[in-house]
Order: sequence, then C-alpha cells, then structure tokens
Amino acid sequence: MTSKKEAPHEAPEKGVPASDQKGETSASSGTAGQGATKPAVKGMQGRNIGRPRVRFEALKAVPTRCPAQIYTYLKGIAPFLYGSLTEMFEDMMTRFTNERPWEHGLHWRKPKTATTFAGGEQGRTGWEQVNMQLPPTLADLVTKTSNECGVSNAAFCYTAIFWWVQYIYPPEKMMPKR
Repeated sequence: MTSKKEAPHEAPEKGVPASDQKGETSASSGTAGQGATKPAVKGMQGRNIGRPRVRFEALKAVPTRCPAQIYTYLKGIAPFLYGSLTEMFEDMMTRFTNERPWEHGLHWRKPKTATTFAGGEQGRTGWEQVNMQLPPTLADLVTKTSNECGVSNAAFCYTAIFWWVQYIYPPEKMMPKR
C-alpha cells in the first residue's frame, strides 16, 4: 500500500495575512468603505497579466441596446475624447441627468431587441447589447430618474446615447474640415 503524499505547507510570514502572501488582496486589508479587490491574475512566470486596474471601485452595469453603427461610432471617438468608453459613458450619463434634455423637448427613444425570430429562425436586428458600466451612485441616479420619467432604464440610456451622438458629439463635428 502506498501512502498519499501531501504538499508541503509553507510557514506564513510574520505580520502578513495568508491571503496577501500570494499576490492576493483580502477585503480586510483594504481601507474601510472600499470593496474587496480581485486578485491579480498571474502568468506562468509569476508576473501580472492583463491591463492594470485603474479604477478600484466596483461598477454597476446598466444594460441597454443601440444600433451597431452608433456603438461602433462611440467606440471610435472614445479614445480621442476620454481615456476609455467607461469614462465616456460616465460623463454622458452625468451630463444627461444634469441637463435633463427631455424637459426641453427631447423625445424618449425605445430600444429594439438585438435578435428576432423570423420564419422560425433566429436573426440579428442590427442592434447590439450595451452594458454601461457606471459607478453605483450614478447607476442608482439613472434608475431613480428613469422611474420618475416613467421609462425603462434601457430607454433612458438609449435616449442618452442618441442625445450624445446627435447633439453633443455629432459625426459632422468630429470629422476634420476639408
């Protein structure tokens, strides 16, 4: 009969929590009020892989849909105006909730579905799912404001995207003059 060999246990370093010894951070090691951060993903050589985290707060997804051409346009202008698409969505929703363009005549726009069933087969409609990653306070403000206006979060966010593309950064404004 053979006995099972157990992996040797490493002695913990003094003064360092066990979870912090392998590159992970625990919820108790952060400052109060901040959520637990995810551990860094390590590669074969033990180095961190992937993009470095630049935002340490947890974001909340607010789903909507928009035409694929508009989403492509947003992804195209974001690097020139902001550091990321997430930053642009945050500024967009902050300005939209502060300026309240629906009180000045902007009509609510209802997003279409991303897929459809025609003739018994699933097809694409040309609309894409967009998950706006927003800080929790802004996401809650979007939900509160959309409820006050009597529209869904998806309609609220799609109307904000339409307003942003049509009036704030229209393609004519972004194209160089000839």
